[in-house]
Amino acid sequence: MEAPSKQQIVEDLNNAFSETLAWYASQPDENFNKELVVGKWTMAGHLYHLIKTAKAISGGMGMPKLVLKMTFGTNNRAERTFEEQRKKYKDKLAEIASQSGVSAQPGSEYVPTPGKQYDKAALIKRLQEEKKSLLKNFEKHSEKDLGKYLLPHPLIGKMTLREMSYFAVFHTYHHLDSLKENYQI
Repeated sequence: MEAPSKQQIVEDLNNAFSETLAWYASQPDENFNKELVVGKWTMAGHLYHLIKTAKAISGGMGMPKLVLKMTFGTNNRAERTFEEQRKKYKDKLAEIASQSGVSAQPGSEYVPTPGKQYDKAALIKRLQEEKKSLLKNFEKHSEKDLGKYLLPHPLIGKMTLREMSYFAVFHTYHHLDSLKENYQI
């Protein structure tokens, strides 16, 4: 399976974020900050996490190419397909869960503050802004750049810009699926 084109990735990113934003818009405001699943993030917490993740990916993609090259190097392996990249991520999550008995937790800068009351409209607006920023920074890169430059991921190591864009897509859907499964009213 060959790598999707820039155009396909843009479509996939738009779809993932649009579906997530539409889901949030359809949910009652009074449940946004409630802990509906004991010990799990609130709906607001998931949205906060998606914002922080999108912002980090966008920031990385917005770095000058020379800085990317000097800081993270360039790709020296075959790029993974979307499915290979998603499998690598899921396998790493499963490995962490089997070793520790709990699911993987992102770094503290990506975790919502427990008990904090977030404003739904403000977070939805922030995710819309991060989506625009991510797409703008992604569009700056050529097809060749997407397979050449690397960004780090805290769990699965260095990824090409294309692979990181895959991550943004399936990570967003991962949270949307969890929300639909556990929080749908």
